[in-house]
Amino acid sequence: MKKAFAGLLVALALAAGTGRAAAQGTLPLSFGVRIDAGIPVGDDADGVDTGFGWGVEAAFDLTPTFAIYGGFSQFTFGIDDSEADFDEDGFELGGRVLLGTGGAVWTPFGQFGAVFHEGEVGFEAGLGADYPVGNALSLTPLVRYRNIDSFQYVAIGVGLNLRL
Repeated sequence: MKKAFAGLLVALALAAGTGRAAAQGTLPLSFGVRIDAGIPVGDDADGVDTGFGWGVEAAFDLTPTFAIYGGFSQFTFGIDDSEADFDEDGFELGGRVLLGTGGAVWTPFGQFGAVFHEGEVGFEAGLGADYPVGNALSLTPLVRYRNIDSFQYVAIGVGLNLRL
């Protein structure tokens, strides 16, 4: 899995380095990969260790300032004073709105969505930013609060997005 993730990052970086013709526009579609730390909060914070997560995502721009996104993510959390751990994984679907004009180097955004993990439905809300590092490639730091069947955690991570 780690080799596949590293290969995907290399492929995204190579694709972003290819130039575009001046008259060519971009499609309203982007794909991304990310890694996250999951920090339990609330009642579960005492018995669960910080987890490691990863995810993939696609977004479709409905307007210049609003997109719908969908993806898959997986987090692995350890249990205090134990060698045991558990996975928390599934799908997300939601909306993302830009919080500014994009006149600066980075473009902040907010997102809110439904989380379909482990047979339960929850929600997530987050703040992030797109920081361009190439013609079609951007780094995307993102902080999200997630609540799934009363298990709450904050996911802090960074992603790599490729805009088509």
